[in-house]
Amino acid sequence: MTLPRDTRRFGGGFTLLELLIVLAILSLVVALALPLYSRRTGAATLAGATQEVRAALAAARSAAIAEDRDIAFSGGTNGFSVDGARHQFPPAAALSVEVRGGTRISFFPSGGASGGSVILRSPVARREIEIEALTGRAILLR
Repeated sequence: MTLPRDTRRFGGGFTLLELLIVLAILSLVVALALPLYSRRTGAATLAGATQEVRAALAAARSAAIAEDRDIAFSGGTNGFSVDGARHQFPPAAALSVEVRGGTRISFFPSGGASGGSVILRSPVARREIEIEALTGRAILLR
């Protein structure tokens, strides 16, 4: 038995209305997900910058010990300086690095430091790294 001619011709595929409904649902999902994605990338940028600053602080301490001289760390808008060498974050990151407890942190040949805190700020959040005066270690607080 064969099907009537009209049924065979229009039996498969989607109607225009079904496709429009699916596109509307997908658009809604994307519109809801984009703000969450941008917050995550901002937090990831801050976390990466925090690790970069912690590594720079540890390198400054090591250089002070190895070179037997004081090494200074200072913050700034969108970057930081170690012993006068400027390190910049990408402009899109919109990060600032502040030194609390003075304008800079000095690392000494003995392994100690002047102490203080380094605060990284982004439009989304902030992180704080404390520098122990006795050991010169950089400890992430929050």
